[in-house]
Amino acid sequence: MTTPHPKASDNSAIHTVLWALVAVSGVANLVASVAQAPLVVNLATGLVTLAALTVLGTRHLRARRTRV
Repeated sequence: MTTPHPKASDNSAIHTVLWALVAVSGVANLVASVAQAPLVVNLATGLVTLAALTVLGTRHLRARRTRV
């Protein structure tokens, strides 16, 4: 038995933007580390990555809770 996939909505756009933010900030953090940028740059990009991943995780858990 298969389950239907949810329809695309504004949530999918937010989901895509969050994943793009994770990718961009992760690469920026990597570049800042390799380039030996000031610590504040590494911390800022790391916090942006962490915040985006936290929002993605929270949204996933809330969606999972409502599906059950």
